[in-house]
Amino acid sequence: MAEREYRRLTRARARFTGRTSLWLGKDHLLCIDSNGYTESYKRFYFRDIQAIMVRKTDRWKYYSLVLGVLTGLFALFALLGRSEVVALAVLGTIAGLFALALVLTLAGGTTCVCHLRTAVHTEELHSLDRFRKARRTLERLRPVISAAQGGIATTEVPPRIQQGIVTVQGEGGAGAPMPSRSESATPVDAPPGGAVASTAVEAPAATVPGEPDTPPRPSS
Repeated sequence: MAEREYRRLTRARARFTGRTSLWLGKDHLLCIDSNGYTESYKRFYFRDIQAIMVRKTDRWKYYSLVLGVLTGLFALFALLGRSEVVALAVLGTIAGLFALALVLTLAGGTTCVCHLRTAVHTEELHSLDRFRKARRTLERLRPVISAAQGGIATTEVPPRIQQGIVTVQGEGGAGAPMPSRSESATPVDAPPGGAVASTAVEAPAATVPGEPDTPPRPSS
């Protein structure tokens, strides 16, 4: 049986503009964006990846708060209108749906923003929107990126990056600017402040290949 050309890293994540997913190729990372009518493909070769940065955000707290309030309101309306069977059923169902969304949001864990940087540009990886999922993905990417770039000596990598998780203290929140290369590589002396967590995979800069930006459609 022929070896599969691509392996799924993340399931398709729904966005306002469509769905996005990540796939692992033999020598590159493939990002697929689909809006239901068209699909676009972006390849990031392992030898060109300089950093993958993950920053925790507070979006999950806001989502949970809004969903909790809506669940409580519709549950209250259902109780107040329990004399009407139809109103009780409709309002109770709506409250249950909001409660289910709240449970799924809490189960997903902390939200985050993930960026991949090459020598040419920085790309946001929208499918890595949960910190646990981003951490698992980085653990899978770390050895293949290191192998593609000839490996990195342990003395060249800061201890916190070797552990996989780097905590940066600074002005944070969902609107915080993306940490620079130096901040991602040496976060130990960062000043105290609002907590922002960042995970970084640093690698030596590589020359940009002269290959086309649009990859062929991956085989199913």
